[in-house]
Order: sequence, then C-alpha cells, then structure tokens
Amino acid sequence: MSKKDNTVKTDKNQYHHLKKEDRIKIEFMINEKDENGKRLYSNTDIAKKIGVHKSTISRELKRIKSKISVITGKIKNLPYSAYRAQNDYEFKRGLSKANYILDKYPKMRKYIEDKILNEKWAPDVIVGVMNKEKKYLEDGFTSISVPTIYNAIRYGIIKVKITDMRRMTKFEKHTKDVQKKEVPENKRKYSIERRPESINNRLEFGHFELDTVIGSSKGIHSCLLTMTERKTRFEIALKIESKSSEAVVKKVEQLKVYLRKNFSKIIKSLTTDNGSEFSDFLSIISNTDTKIYFCHPYASCEKGTNERHNGILRYFIPKGTNIDDYSYEYINSSVNWMNNYPRKILDYKTPIEALKEEIKDDKILKKILNIQKMVNA
Repeated sequence: MSKKDNTVKTDKNQYHHLKKEDRIKIEFMINEKDENGKRLYSNTDIAKKIGVHKSTISRELKRIKSKISVITGKIKNLPYSAYRAQNDYEFKRGLSKANYILDKYPKMRKYIEDKILNEKWAPDVIVGVMNKEKKYLEDGFTSISVPTIYNAIRYGIIKVKITDMRRMTKFEKHTKDVQKKEVPENKRKYSIERRPESINNRLEFGHFELDTVIGSSKGIHSCLLTMTERKTRFEIALKIESKSSEAVVKKVEQLKVYLRKNFSKIIKSLTTDNGSEFSDFLSIISNTDTKIYFCHPYASCEKGTNERHNGILRYFIPKGTNIDDYSYEYINSSVNWMNNYPRKILDYKTPIEALKEEIKDDKILKKILNIQKMVNA
C-alpha cells in the first residue's frame, strides 16, 4: 500500500525519495565552482552530505537534465533547478499512486469492517484467522498484511475510525528502574519465588492470576475480582461489593460453594499482588488444596497475563466509570467476548477452544463455563 511519506530511512545509504530541501542542497552544491568553472563537489560529495547513495544523485541530475523546446522542437540541456525537479517529482508521484488492495476486494473489505466494528477484532487477529482458514483461496479474498489494514484505517479506505480501535491510541511509554523488593515477611512462605516451574512454564491447566479492577477511585464502590488462567487465557470477572479483603473472601466462598469438591481441581493455584484486598489470603485458600503465591512488591509484570486481560476489560468498562452502573449481564457478555476472542499466542484458537482441549470431563467443563454466569449474580 502506498504511504503518504516514503522518505523514512533506516540505514545511512538506504534509498529513499528526495525531499525539497535535499534538492535545494543539490542545486546549491552543483553550482559551487572554482575559478576554472569546474564543480567543487562531485556526486559522491553531494550524496555523503545528503545521506544517500551516489547513484541517487546521478539519477536525479539525469532525470531533468534536458527539455524539449516548444519553439524549435529540439532537445536542449538545462541547468539543474530544485524548484523544477520538485514539481516533476510531485507530478509523477501523483500519476503513480497505487490502487489500494481493499478497493479491489470489496468482499474482503466488508469482512474486515464487520470483524472490527461488530466483533471488536484487532487487525492481527483478523489476518491470523484469515490465514488459518485460508480465506485467501476464496472468491473475493486475497492475502493481506496487518500494516495494510492499519493503513486502510488511517487513510479512510475502510469504514472504520481510529476511535473504533482498542489499540491505535499511542501512549507515551514511561520506563523507570524499579528494584524488586522482598515479599512481606508474613507472605514469604508464599512468595512467587517458590512457585514451581510447571506453573511458570504454563505446562498444565488450573493456575490462575488474581487481581481487582476498580471503576471510580472516589468513595466506596463495587469492583471486579478478575481471574485469568495462565495456560488457556480463560477469563473470569466477578463483581464484588468493594475493594476490601472481606468482599474478596466472600466472593471466593461463593465460588467454593459453586465448585464444591472440584474447587482445588479447577483452581490449583492463585498468583496475586500485595494489595490490601488480599491481606486475608489464608481465608481465601482455607479448606482447599489450592496454593497461593505473591508477586514481589511493585512487580505487576509477574502476573502479566492478568494485567493484559484487565486492559482488555477496560475497553468495555473504562477507567473512572462506576462499576455499579454496569449490570451483571453486561459484565458477563464482556467476559464472554474475551473468552471467544482468537489469540495469536494460542495459534488463533479462542480461550474456550483451548479450555476444551484441556478439560475432557464434560461435567467439570460445564462447571467452568458456567462460573461467570452462576457466581457473578
């Protein structure tokens, strides 16, 4: 796909389109001559000054070196003019503008628009699923890249706005050197450092990352207790009364009642942070075989899967809004979307498809699939 600016270069002498200021430098340098009328700067000198290959300068000088006289019809040589060269470039670029691939394939364009606007898919997921299903072999489809879709959005080629996307708003990255602090003394026995490699390497199902998601930070409001399974990325988000240890324990007790003897089979471990809402952690795992592990303070990256899912959940429940304003049905449908969203890391399977590959017992599978609906009520 053609871009508006093709002057970006990475290597020092990589070919790129000359800009107007480059052509002004060329004109100035070729007109610098000694007392004998010989040029002071060779094409190589000019190329080094501008940062291009010398052949670029040679082609530029040859391209507009001659002109047909309107009066005599003869070809005559003209001195290099940056103004005339830039006009010539802009005219030829206008004629050579490429056709956008999505203009040629309206059926594929409609498919992409539908996936983004109605199903909230990201371009990389669309391309991944299309390749997996070999859509490019169907009539009205062809192969397409992720950058092509993003550019189609930027340039208005498809009926999708940047505001319709979850991941096209650029945030400034702030990096700071944070040293890992020791897990508090009363939790050292449960430090993430003691977590087995089988959990770290996502070798089996049943190991969840745990956190809370608040709406408004003012006053006491409902929030969400989120649980993300590390291997399948299966998500659970349960509404709790407040961000307090009592509310967390109460909701986990409801989960225990629902799952009964299967609780420790389904939830084998929990990894969470050192938030005050998890201070009564012994009550969370009481009467179960479930293990609990705590990240180092200020190291939320140690439960990055859950953090990433909380970010997706923010698309449906923006930061600063009151979670009390969202119904259980809305929260459940948002989580259902997340669990039916194809993931690149799962080879474009959905978390539910990955879950079904892990759980062969139909009764336990049904229990897991109904957690969101039955417990979040």
